[in-house]
Amino acid sequence: MRWVPTSELEEGDRLGRPLYTTDGRLILSSGQVLTRRMISGLIRMNVEGAYIDNRRPNEVSTSPVNQLEVLRAAAFDAVRGFFNSVAESERLEPRPIMRLANDIVRHVLTEADGGFQMKEHRAEAAYLYAHSVNVCLLAVMTGMKLGYSDLQLKTLAIGALLHDIGRVSRHAVNPEYDHPRVGFDLMRRYPELPLLSAHVVLQHHEKVNGTGYPLGVQGEQFRQAAQIVAVANDYDHFVNEIGENRLPHEGIEYIMSKVDTHYHISVVRAFVQSVTPYPVGTMVRLSNGMVGTVVEMHKGQLSRPVIQTHDHGLRIDLMHFPTEFIEEVILEPGAAAV
Repeated sequence: MRWVPTSELEEGDRLGRPLYTTDGRLILSSGQVLTRRMISGLIRMNVEGAYIDNRRPNEVSTSPVNQLEVLRAAAFDAVRGFFNSVAESERLEPRPIMRLANDIVRHVLTEADGGFQMKEHRAEAAYLYAHSVNVCLLAVMTGMKLGYSDLQLKTLAIGALLHDIGRVSRHAVNPEYDHPRVGFDLMRRYPELPLLSAHVVLQHHEKVNGTGYPLGVQGEQFRQAAQIVAVANDYDHFVNEIGENRLPHEGIEYIMSKVDTHYHISVVRAFVQSVTPYPVGTMVRLSNGMVGTVVEMHKGQLSRPVIQTHDHGLRIDLMHFPTEFIEEVILEPGAAAV
C-alpha cells in the first residue's frame, strides 16, 4: 500500500483505505476502484491524496455504484451553503437548490442499483448537512420504487434536501418542534419552489395515526411524498445517531415496526425494497471477529451478503452460516486493526 497524490491517481487504482473529508464524512470506501470521474471529483474537493493498494492478494472487485459517493460529498457542500444562507440572512437561492435536486435524481436514476453506504462517521457540526443529503437519496430511491415521474422525483428531492432547513432559522424558537412550520413558511416566500416540496417540509414529522406534529394530520391527509421523507428521516437518524453503533439492517427493522402507526405499509415496503444495507465494497467486522469486505449480495436477503475476509481471503456467504452475522460497519481507516 502506498500514498499517492491526487494529481497522480490513475483510473483503475484501488483504494487501500477509505477516504474522508476533514469533518469526518465518508467519500469513498476501501476497495473502491477509481474512475476518471471519481478522480476529477476528488481534485475538485481538494483531496490531497489516497492510499492505493493495487497488488493486495485476493483483490475485491467493487461496483461502480460508489460513484454516488462523489455526488454525495458535493451535495453536502451545497446543502451546507443553503443552511448557512438561512442561518445568516434568512434567504434561499432556489436555482442552486433545484439544480442539485436535478443532479441527484439524474444520478439515482442511472447509478443507484447497488445502493450506497448508509452508515457514516459524522461530526456533530456536520450532522445536519450529511443527514439532509442521505434523506434525499433515500427518498428519491423510494419514490422511484413507487413509480414517481422525473418531475415528481425532483419535487420530492427538493423537499427532502430542505426538510430540516427551519432548524437554523432565527424564527424557530423551539427548533425541534418549530422547524417544519418555519421551513414551510420560508419556502413559500419563493414561488419557484414547488408547493408540494414545502408541504413535504411541513409534514415530515406527522404520523398516519394523527399523533405527529405540527398539525396532527392523519390518514390520507399525510401526503405520500411527506411520508417518504419521514421514513428516510427516521431511518437515517436511527442508523447514524452519534454515539450509537446501530447497523443498517437494524434500521430497516426499526422502520418496519412503525407500519400503520407512523407510515402506510406501501411506503414502508417501497423504502425497504430501495435500501441496500451493505453495498458491495462495505468493510465489516463479523461476529467471529473476522474483518472483510462485502463482495456479493443476495437479492431479497440483502442483510446476508457474501464477505471476503482480509486476513485469509476466505469467502463467507452469510446465507450458509446462519450463526454468523455482521457486527460492525468499519468506517475509520485504522479500525480494522483493532
